[in-house]
Amino acid sequence: MPPAPTTTAPLELTAAQARVLSAQRAAPDDPSYNVGQYIDLSGPLDTALLQRAVGRTLAEAPGLHLRLYEEGGRIRQERLAFDAGGWRLPRLDTSGAADPVAAAVDLVRDQLACPPRLRLSAGDGPPPALTGAVLVRVGDGRHLLFSYFHHLAVDGYGVALLSGRIAELYTALVRGAEPPPSPFAPLEVLLAADRGYAGSAREAADRAHFAARYADRPPVTRFPAGPAAGGPGTARHTVLLDAEETARLATAVRGARATWAEGLTAALAALLHRDTGAGEAVFRTYAMARTAPGALRVPGMAVNVLPMRIAVDGSATFRELTARTAAEFTAVRRHQSYRGQPPAGPGPLLNLRPFPAELRFAGLTGRVVTLASGPVDDVSLSAVRHADGRLRVDVDADTARYGPGGAAALAERYTELLRRLTAEPGLPLDRAAAPTSLPHTQAASAAPTQGETR
Repeated sequence: MPPAPTTTAPLELTAAQARVLSAQRAAPDDPSYNVGQYIDLSGPLDTALLQRAVGRTLAEAPGLHLRLYEEGGRIRQERLAFDAGGWRLPRLDTSGAADPVAAAVDLVRDQLACPPRLRLSAGDGPPPALTGAVLVRVGDGRHLLFSYFHHLAVDGYGVALLSGRIAELYTALVRGAEPPPSPFAPLEVLLAADRGYAGSAREAADRAHFAARYADRPPVTRFPAGPAAGGPGTARHTVLLDAEETARLATAVRGARATWAEGLTAALAALLHRDTGAGEAVFRTYAMARTAPGALRVPGMAVNVLPMRIAVDGSATFRELTARTAAEFTAVRRHQSYRGQPPAGPGPLLNLRPFPAELRFAGLTGRVVTLASGPVDDVSLSAVRHADGRLRVDVDADTARYGPGGAAALAERYTELLRRLTAEPGLPLDRAAAPTSLPHTQAASAAPTQGETR
């Protein structure tokens, strides 16, 4: 077992944590900074060993257990002790429900819908838990391992690190082997990176880049509002590109010397152009902002949100648009540590997740399904690549603007357009992107998040 964790001296917040805290304090009842996922495990599972693996992983990441407090007008964080030996993984059973998976997801969505009650003064009571996990039995030989966090503690990349470590520890325990040493680096690595960046020549160069790139203050490109607006909330629709569609995308982007992620982004820009007539697509994207040595090993909060700006004209081909998109990604990655303001106002948000979609738990394969990954003020397009090469695309849409069916309609338009563009990547967009009656990409029937509202 790992050594008993202890509290340490107070720390500053990372730059990313400070942004999240500012947003959460401005809207204390907003639960959108709660993030969550589950790992779908089918087969014989040793639940006692899984509990040990999860507990040890949580103990190895002390930055997850923290108390925020205000001192002298500044917010600081204090890491709290975590007793891995005394910790127990909560267990539930929804196998008797008509739809056991949906029932389990609903339980966790209720948890994700609860905003944290931040207590920044000593007299405010105990700090809220910013992390949690629960194991739900949904049938004979099938379990869902849910985990949920607040973005103050960890970002999506950090969650992937934690999931991978749980799988690694469980596999070692099942095989009776000595678990590998913890791969994690401490939160201080991110804090040192922030200090080294602030006021540096690199920050000045990044600021100059974005100031020049957005000197004319272009508006964010938004999809037209839906015909039937709904109440507040977010609806999700999931599509799974089959092997043939994925192969066609790979061939199309290869001609532009680009990646699947850049191809999917180019298709988003093309759809914005087709739906709005705009000559450029301006939207936002997540960037990992982990360029410092060791930063990729920290299960903490570092993610950044940056603007993208891609010129789109009807005479360009999809291959040419993908090449432009790849060039824009290169610039964004080069300047990804800069935390200046993205374009004002709500708009599309891109969330490309280069994380494993399947994990090996000894002899079992765990399929990772994301339930919530952060705020959605308009539309979010997320994508992840499965081990077999297929691509899963999640579209989240603000129901107040696009209506309850807005996510499904947008996902269908997007995947239909993607099929046209990748089938004939050398055609001008005005011809390739014309509306068509091609059948829609098959919805991912195995994804219980499809069509759900949160």
